[in-house]
This record gives sequence, structure tokens and C-alpha cells, in this order.
Amino acid sequence: MRAAVRVAYPPFVGAMTSGSGPGADPALPRACVVDDDEGVRQWLVQKLESLGIEVCGVAGTIDEGLALIAAQRPDLAVVDSRLPDGRGIDLCREVSATRPEMTLILHTGMIDPEEVSQAYQAGVTRIALKSIQGDELLAAVEDFSVRHRAARA
Repeated sequence: MRAAVRVAYPPFVGAMTSGSGPGADPALPRACVVDDDEGVRQWLVQKLESLGIEVCGVAGTIDEGLALIAAQRPDLAVVDSRLPDGRGIDLCREVSATRPEMTLILHTGMIDPEEVSQAYQAGVTRIALKSIQGDELLAAVEDFSVRHRAARA
């Protein structure tokens, strides 16, 4: 059995925007964050917004995440691999069944080769391993942002 890895993230500074209110920029890519850790959610919101991605909502469980994604229809979802009510891979599978064009980034502390295969079969676009600075996640989000801008040009 594998031991769970907890990652310490930098503290969050700033406020989360609603993303869908008056004045929201329709040209900005939109994202949802699904993670059960409030500090991680806030850190991710800050990082996404610093990269010019509008965060239209956050959720802490698979059920909340599915409802949020269905209601907001974002371009991107950053999903934790382990949530209180199941695996992030299962959320990604459900989302990709109805929205195969949506970019899904699975954010995980560790992953074995079988889970990697399952994730890509479930429609995950990229797997980003958690780290203190979030380097892999930020690289994945930056790649998404560049592709999104190029597609709109």
C-alpha cells in the first residue's frame, strides 16, 4: 500500500473572483478547480488568475465538481487525484464523456503507471505532479493557455 503524500503550498494572497459576473472577459480562458484542500484551491486560483485564466468556480468533491463544470462549462478543469468521495480520474471520465474538447489536468502527489494509463483513457489531457512551487502544474496550465490563445487567433 502506498503512503499518501501531503504537499505544503505557499499561502494564498488575494481574493477569488466569481468569473461569470458583469465585466467578465469572454476572451479569457475559463477554469474550474476541484480539490478538497481549501489552501490548495486558493493557491491554484491565484496561480491560474496570474496566468490570465478566469476561475469560474471551485469545488471540494466529485459531486460538487461535476455540478460546477456542468453549470459553468469551463475550458479547463484542474482536478485533484484524490477527493473525499472518490478519484479525480472518475470525475475526468464523466466530464470527458460529454465534453471531450475540455482540457483536464489531473493534479496528484503520486501516481503509479496503471493510474497514468487509466487517467489518459479517462480523457485527462495532462498529469501534473504536486510540488512546493507547482512547477509541473504551472507548465501544464501555461501550455493550455498558449493553445487556447492560438485557437482564438
